[in-house]
Amino acid sequence: MATNKEVAQQLWVLWLVRSVILIVFGIFAVVWPGLTLVLIAVAFALFLIVAGIVDVITGLISIGKRSLWFLTLLLGVLEAGVGVYLLRHSLLELGVFIALVGLTFIVKGILEVISAFDQPHTGGQKTLMVLIGLIAVLAGVVILAHPVSGGLAFVWAIGLYGILAGAVGVALAIHARDEA
Repeated sequence: MATNKEVAQQLWVLWLVRSVILIVFGIFAVVWPGLTLVLIAVAFALFLIVAGIVDVITGLISIGKRSLWFLTLLLGVLEAGVGVYLLRHSLLELGVFIALVGLTFIVKGILEVISAFDQPHTGGQKTLMVLIGLIAVLAGVVILAHPVSGGLAFVWAIGLYGILAGAVGVALAIHARDEA
């Protein structure tokens, strides 16, 4: 049975790739907020699919090693499912798209905070994981609070989330690599 360090050694590259993609997506959303909603929906859907796959792999590898492995697995399935749904329905009504994105952020944020306390992490790791979770919840609330009328706020909330959570994710991936 693999230890937490062995799991981190196996997954840190996936976490790093996911975080870099999130940063790039965030920069595009902030720099070019005038992109059409369809392009933003497709880009975000692709990110959700990648993030979902990474979380499913993380959840499966963590079976027996973490008590809340199933939450990571569930989050991955949810992210991938929402991503596929958004790709198949990229011309959705704006309000439905915004609601799906906002709810996904809130669920992801809550699960990130819970998982921060599930594993034996250093204080710095816990802090970073809680920070990512809180950023996700905040972005979700901002997105849901300003649906269709706040199109620019919506794009910027997604973009800022991408930049901030991606940067914290890169730090966590590098920390996991160094520990492994």
